[in-house]
Amino acid sequence: MKLTMTSGLLISSLEITHKGKSKILNGMIIDTGSAHTWINLDAVEDELDIAPEDGDQIVTSFGIGGRDVANRKRVDQIQFGSFSLENFQVDFGLLDLDIDGLIGLDLLTEGGFVINLAKMELHQENG
Repeated sequence: MKLTMTSGLLISSLEITHKGKSKILNGMIIDTGSAHTWINLDAVEDELDIAPEDGDQIVTSFGIGGRDVANRKRVDQIQFGSFSLENFQVDFGLLDLDIDGLIGLDLLTEGGFVINLAKMELHQENG
């Protein structure tokens, strides 16, 4: 899958499905420094029902921007290129940046992805 670079950040897209509704997020940063995939509430709250429910976790993340709190929720499906995961946990919170979210190491390692910066591509090791 082709990657683009904007302001020095690797950008890709993914599709999230929850409770029968789907949303394509085109402004996702490939972030190998993020342990978990994080989706900006502002990018999905109008179209997906991501309100906290029993079984969700409230988690605290620490990064360059400081400390952030998120709702970790299992979603029906994540589609990332041709790779698909069902019942995957995603962190939902607010981001100060004008992005849809972060594709973290949880998703990248689960799919066995390799980042080729010379070709600006992301592919699965066995694909």
